[in-house]
Amino acid sequence: MTTNILSVISAMAEVATVPRQGEHLRPRQPVITLSRDFGSGGDVIATRLCQRLKLPLYDEELLREVSGRLNDDPAIVRLLDEGFGRAKDMWLYRLFSGKDISPDAYRDTLIKVVMSLGRLGGVIVGRGAHIILAGECALRVRVAGSPEVCAKRMAAAGHGNEADLMAQAQELNHRRGKFVWEAFGSRLSDASQFDLTINTDRMDDFEDVVETIIVMAEAVHSGRVLRGDLVHAQV
Repeated sequence: MTTNILSVISAMAEVATVPRQGEHLRPRQPVITLSRDFGSGGDVIATRLCQRLKLPLYDEELLREVSGRLNDDPAIVRLLDEGFGRAKDMWLYRLFSGKDISPDAYRDTLIKVVMSLGRLGGVIVGRGAHIILAGECALRVRVAGSPEVCAKRMAAAGHGNEADLMAQAQELNHRRGKFVWEAFGSRLSDASQFDLTINTDRMDDFEDVVETIIVMAEAVHSGRVLRGDLVHAQV
């Protein structure tokens, strides 16, 4: 579903003006953060979740929103997003543009955006959202797979040569893990950072995975399975 940027801005204003006093207002719709390995089926699963639950999908939309908040070029933000440490090499850009695109500025902006999206509801893919929303009413999902199996799956789907896809999987997974580590000091391999981890190596179809996540997401949103300090009914 298409994200309404005005709704995002409205949610940001709400987060900024409503005193929470330690209580976590239940989001308007279920919130699912989805971290995925390349070729694991995570993107397919995220799309199906949005279709089934009629939720917005925040991926490139999230990146564009971060870009807008930074008042910067999308290509620069993409560089930061894909490799957080590269921001250290952008001093020349900052010198001539006068814009602050430091790691701290980017992380702070990203946190504000994700927290706002967490009030709206939706599926948030990547960007360390599972860390940002760790104390919120959200289901944090990790979809994993070995590079070998994921490369074979992508090659069978016509996305390229298996050897090239294997290298791409290793590179992209490393880059994503590096971003989360440098931004939040957390490892994607740490299962304790997720509520639900699914290895798709032995799966050809993801429909039952989608069903499982839907059941869990609805249980989390209703408050049935979360600790009391993580849920507060909206008034």
